[in-house]
Amino acid sequence: MIGSRIRLKVIHTLLISICLVICFVPPSFSAEKIITKVVVRVAARDAQLIGSGVGGALVRIKNLETGEILAEGKQEGGAGSTDRIMIRPHQRGEVIYGTFGAASFEAKIPLERPTQVEIDAEGPLAYPQSVQKGSKTMLLIPGKHITGEGVIIELNGLIVNILSPSPKESLKAGEKAFARAEVRML
Repeated sequence: MIGSRIRLKVIHTLLISICLVICFVPPSFSAEKIITKVVVRVAARDAQLIGSGVGGALVRIKNLETGEILAEGKQEGGAGSTDRIMIRPHQRGEVIYGTFGAASFEAKIPLERPTQVEIDAEGPLAYPQSVQKGSKTMLLIPGKHITGEGVIIELNGLIVNILSPSPKESLKAGEKAFARAEVRML
């Protein structure tokens, strides 16, 4: 009986303390918008970054709650370090994509509170017949920059160019035709 009264007093005191903290501690996020940097890197699955050599990739960052486009642009730059990305085994915490000149898109987004976003990417833009799309959903926190490696979005697929027969050639039904194509990673 005495033990349960003591427990009730402790719980009561704890609840009052929590209420006081909620009432008198200012919120950690202000109404002022804070610029938050987000680096996005679009890579081909099991291959390098989708760089300017294949037209780059279109990146769009959208507020999931409101549907508002917060940032949009084109990833440009090089394909990244072949050795780091495709040859050496990857170690936890190692810089793989964020090397000098490697393709990326950097957004500076004004945020006033934590915001759930969807980051969409599509590419390679120079090969419309081979464009692939990918996305990632995440929470952005005002002032907590995502730089360095950034957000990595992987696209699956290959670039396929039909060399022959050309699109202008007409083929007759039942006629044998040989196809030649160039196939490479995104």
